[in-house]
Amino acid sequence: MKNKGLLQALPLLGLVFFAPRLCAQVDYSPIFTTLRLEARADFDYMSTHTSSPDTTMNHYGFNGRYFNLLIGGNLGEKFSYFFRQRIIASSGTYRLFDNTDFLYLNFNPNAQWTIRLGKDAIAVGGFEYDAPPIDVLFSTRYWDNFYCFQLGVSGVYKTKDGRNMIVAQVANSPYVYYGSGVGTSPGNEWKSGLLSYNVLWSGTFGHFKTLYSVNMFERQRGSFMGYLALGHKLTYDRWDIYIDLLHHSLAWNDWGRNFGIVSCVNFLVTKDVNLFAKAAYEQNLSESDILAYNLTGSNLDCLVAAGHSYTLYGLGFEWRPSFYKDVRLHGFVACRRDRESVRISAIGNSEISNMINANIGVTWNMNIHKILKERVLKNKSNKETENE
Repeated sequence: MKNKGLLQALPLLGLVFFAPRLCAQVDYSPIFTTLRLEARADFDYMSTHTSSPDTTMNHYGFNGRYFNLLIGGNLGEKFSYFFRQRIIASSGTYRLFDNTDFLYLNFNPNAQWTIRLGKDAIAVGGFEYDAPPIDVLFSTRYWDNFYCFQLGVSGVYKTKDGRNMIVAQVANSPYVYYGSGVGTSPGNEWKSGLLSYNVLWSGTFGHFKTLYSVNMFERQRGSFMGYLALGHKLTYDRWDIYIDLLHHSLAWNDWGRNFGIVSCVNFLVTKDVNLFAKAAYEQNLSESDILAYNLTGSNLDCLVAAGHSYTLYGLGFEWRPSFYKDVRLHGFVACRRDRESVRISAIGNSEISNMINANIGVTWNMNIHKILKERVLKNKSNKETENE
């Protein structure tokens, strides 16, 4: 890839560019507040058994999942920015920019209002969706399929007490990557004119938190998927639990046929060790989607395959040693069950697939901003000592 060398050089260029400015500031008011490299590597063992044909397949090996560069900060009193690039990732569907998760500019006319322009996550509720991908150790089907990072514009309002936030957003639809519409040749998917319209409410009320959204994703010109996400979370000192309720519909008579339920509980055994359990159920039994799949072989629902239901459950742990919290050792065992409806099965039976995934891995967060700050302060202290 032509830009690979440039991406590898970005962290060094950032240090060269910013370091002199840091040293020049006595009170240490940095141009940026975020400068990090984060990486995750796993060892996975997967065993998959399918009912038709009756086969079992085993796969295992090491996998480098994430290597991210994050930069963010303030540009004067009214503007701020944020950038996150996956340096090592599968090649984008169309171009390198597909591997850019965030690249946006914020304008804050006052403490309550923000206008955001650029590439951002589509404003969808739910706490699994809200977590950084590097922290989602095993995921639901809709999470796997959601092309959530899109270009758009958002208006954000926060109440003075900071407990409520409302986001109104217009962005590209996730369907731009599924060949819907016209003009979706590489690099020109924006010409399809497929947009999403999103409203998100985030609330905090003591131990109880919410992430609710109502969304409309344009599939084709004038044709929409309706999406509703209701995320609920209870948080205490040593444990928390969330429950996400998801519903999406392709037609008015699809209500109750396409939905998902996701739940996860975390428990801090010690200040270093977290145990968690996660479970989910999803289905797409939309009559219109099943009919379209039987006639054309294509799914109208870009998140969950037509005529399928999925069950997911598993247990895991995370260990962050107290002497270095920027390293995390994690592991889990998860089971995933995929049932295909007899209505779309080529052999006239309900096909079932079961997969067991055992995983252990390590995540590392190199906080370059913190390292530079400590070095600048140390140099300043040494100079003051020399001058005494």
